[in-house]
Amino acid sequence: MFGYVTINKMELKFKEYYSYKGYYCGLCKCLKSRYGNVSRMTLNYDMTFLILLLSSLYEPENKVYNERCIVHPGKKQLILQNEITEYAASINIILSYFNMLDNWQDDKDYKSLAAMKLLTGEFNKSGKSMPEKTAIIKERLNNISVLEKSGTKDVDAVSNEFGHLMEEIFLYKNDEWEKSIRKTGFYLGKFIYYIDAYDDMKKDEENNSYNPFNLLKVDDKNQYAKDLITLNLAFLSDEIEKLPLVQDKGTIDNIIYSGLISKLDKKDKKEKKNERPI
Repeated sequence: MFGYVTINKMELKFKEYYSYKGYYCGLCKCLKSRYGNVSRMTLNYDMTFLILLLSSLYEPENKVYNERCIVHPGKKQLILQNEITEYAASINIILSYFNMLDNWQDDKDYKSLAAMKLLTGEFNKSGKSMPEKTAIIKERLNNISVLEKSGTKDVDAVSNEFGHLMEEIFLYKNDEWEKSIRKTGFYLGKFIYYIDAYDDMKKDEENNSYNPFNLLKVDDKNQYAKDLITLNLAFLSDEIEKLPLVQDKGTIDNIIYSGLISKLDKKDKKEKKNERPI
């Protein structure tokens, strides 16, 4: 379900991309130092956005340096890290573990089972560091599972659960920005659930798997899903604009107004390509 919150690289300035990549590499290095090399397999761009947004809001002091890695052995890469990087690394481990567990329980995916076992020690460590958030994440994912297994047709009910999960992840501090940060996480979570379900409509229909959009009694399910996703993005952008973001604001806007929208365009282009006569 993760991997949707990314930049539109072609629309970014070089300086913006360089900084964004620095946060991404910083998260990778943080995972290695805190949880070992195995944890780096969980690295994703969604948590990079979390770091980017919270760093822009709170402006913690960055540790900035250049270092080589296995992926880029020939040239040193910019590394940007701060206290939020450590927070995101722990959240990343917790989410990845539960995602693997879900894949195993629902699909009997042995690759996920093997990866989950490899990550057990890291999950226990990160879970102990933030037990309340771990419990809430587990509860929300369980609620989603119950709703999906019940075959609910209520798209909002099931997407709201993932929205509430993400709002808890985005809440780094209980301060004057709590309301807007919670809503930002909430609407981003709903977007992730919506776009994932939208992407899988055809596959889920063929496999007779649960998908709330396929259960809708409307004339055009695809258009209904697209309209709902677009409306949710409008709510998300409204909440983003309420936050006093200056640092990396251009990159954040790129993700919200271009990167996320491109996920809709990507599916449309793919479907049109498949519809062309041979």
